[in-house]
Order: sequence, then C-alpha cells, then structure tokens
Amino acid sequence: MAFRCAFLVAQLVLILNLERLLGLANANPIEKLFLIIAGLVFALTRKRIPANLVLMGFIILVSFVCGLLSEFDAFSWDRYSRSLVSLSAFLLFFTALPEQRDRELILLIAAFTPPVSVLLGTIYEAVGINRLWMTDYLGTRRLAGNMGPAFLGGAGVTGAVAASYLALQQRSRYLLLALVNAGITMLTASRMPSALALGVTGTMLFIESRSAVFRILMVLYGCVAIAALFYVMGDQLMTRLSSEAMSGRDIIWNELKTYIQRFPYFGVGLGHQMDILSARASETTHTVAAHNEYLRFTLELGYVGSALMGCAFIAMLVNLLCHPMMTKRWAFLLAVLAFFAYSSTDNTFSVPQIFMVLVVAFVGSCDRREPVSPSRESCSPLPFRTVEPALEPRHRI
Repeated sequence: MAFRCAFLVAQLVLILNLERLLGLANANPIEKLFLIIAGLVFALTRKRIPANLVLMGFIILVSFVCGLLSEFDAFSWDRYSRSLVSLSAFLLFFTALPEQRDRELILLIAAFTPPVSVLLGTIYEAVGINRLWMTDYLGTRRLAGNMGPAFLGGAGVTGAVAASYLALQQRSRYLLLALVNAGITMLTASRMPSALALGVTGTMLFIESRSAVFRILMVLYGCVAIAALFYVMGDQLMTRLSSEAMSGRDIIWNELKTYIQRFPYFGVGLGHQMDILSARASETTHTVAAHNEYLRFTLELGYVGSALMGCAFIAMLVNLLCHPMMTKRWAFLLAVLAFFAYSSTDNTFSVPQIFMVLVVAFVGSCDRREPVSPSRESCSPLPFRTVEPALEPRHRI
C-alpha cells in the first residue's frame, strides 16, 4: 500500500505539471523527489532482484569514479548528486518484482495519462495557463496537452504500450484506448514517438495475442483510426514527419562532440552536459538537453565510463528478460529495442514520461501467477526452461 500511494502521488505531481500550473521556475527537482521516494519504497518493500541491485550499485560506482577522475574544471558534486538522483529514480524500478496490484495500478495510470493530459490542457487553456496546441518552426500544429508536444509524445508511447498490456488480459475495451493513445502521439507530430507508438504496440499485440478474432479487430480498428487521423490532419502530420530538419539537434550534437574530444576517457561528470552548451546554441534550439543519450553519457562519463554503464544497464535488462516471472518476453524485448531507438533522439533516461515505457513493459510482462520455487527465483541471465503458467480464463486471449 505504501508504494502504491507513493507512486500515485508521484504520477499526480507529474501529470499536473507544477511548472505550468503554479508558475514554478523549475519543478523538475520536485517531480524527481516524489519519483525517487516511490522507487525507494518499491525497492524496500517488494521482493528484490539481488543481481540488479548489485548492477545498479556498480553504475553508481562507475559514475562516482569518473567524477573523481574527470579533468573538467567546472565539475560540481552538487550537479553530480542531482543527476544521480534522477538516474536512480529510473533504475530503482528494476531492482524488485511488482505485486499484482502494483502491476494494475502502474498500467492503468500510464494508459490514462495521455487523455488526462489532453483534458487538463483544455482546462489550462480555458483559464489562460497553457495552450492546448502549439505551432512549431515548420508551421505544424502540434497537440501539447498540458505538458508540451515532446513530453506528451513520450507519455503517448508509454500509454499505448500500457493499454496494449491491459488489452492482452482479455480486456478488449483497452484496445480502443491503445489506439487513442497512439493517435494522441501522432497528433503531437513527434516523429520517433509516432513511429514507436504504432510499430511497437501493433507488433506486440499481434505477437502476444492468442486470439485470431482479437488480431482481426486490432487491424480493423487500427486502419480506421489511422485513416480518420490522416483525413483530419494529414497535411499537418506529413509536413512534420517528412521533414529532414533535426529541430536544432545537429547544432547541439556538434558542440558536444568537441567536448568529447577534449575529455575522452572520463568525461565532464554526470549531469554536466547541460552546463557546457553555449548560450547561442541554447537560444537557437530553446533547450539545453542533448537529445541523444548515447552522446550525453559518452560526454559525461567518457568512453570508459559510458561503456561500463551501458554494459551494466543491458545486464539489468537481460536479468529481467530471463526472470521466471517474465511471461511476455517478446513484448518486453520490443519495448527495450524501442527505448534504445528513442534514446538516439531524446532524453529518455531523464524524462519520466519517456522512461516509464520500460517500467510499464517490465511490470506488464511480469504476470506469472504461480509461485515458483526458490531455485527458480534466482535472477540469472542464463537461459532456462520455463513452465507455462496456469492463468485464469480471463487472462487468455
């Protein structure tokens, strides 16, 4: 109960968007504080995965050692600590196993976040707090909800994946919600999220479903929804999706690459990427974030630190994939691949609306009902022979 309450509060703080609602200059630390509290309660109160706890500790140790060895003159332990809290808020959710009620709550909150954001965006616009639609530099109208097109796009992908997991529990009504979330993602005109929302959810539903009728309904609903979407906003969407413009990302990436060449081995320190972007670049792009996690971690931890961190993170995911509680392995693997693709263009590790897609995929795939013996509960990444769980009839499709 403690975790579910903490998680609910953390998600409520995120979806209300305190920065817009209360006019706070930077609400990110507040949002991350509630999120890491939820993560800590989760890790402390649920059945832990020892191997992933060790791997998370290894990632923290690597970042600390790289900070000690960094030759960057402006390195700050305060900046490092804040970034470590943000990273830990993400990793903590992979160090323990969810209970069934945790699973239901996380999936439901994620599935309903996009439409709730659109509803709040409508209310915020009515009272003069926020604009529901925004126009970008290409003249494309983009759905912003109450959190902005980029964040709503991330929430849309996560919501579509969550609703797909709910639909696979023989709750066909959630198939419509998955389509709504995919449609909201496309209306944000965010290119990578739009591709992932359609591709990942469609593929996972088709692979994981055992019902031919369900697959037919999915194809029919999907075709109708996409046709209606393009009929209403086809020209706007194609303008954005067909554009080769990088929204200023190339300017940011070129600057970051020069710093990688100056600090190649141990980087400038975790969290310091935002401190080195020039004023000209930030004014041109209206952001200080790297929008490429591979480039960011290489800059912050160097080639040595980023390689070690990447291997440890992949090992955490492999441990989850091979755990006996994991039943929908293909769906989880698809979400992992989507997350890695997403990381090449966006700030996936630091934006909760985006990194929750992996959390959703993890808890959504852990739906084995049978208790397993202690010998099978070990978190080894090695292959093993599984036994099909005896699920209740309503959980089969």
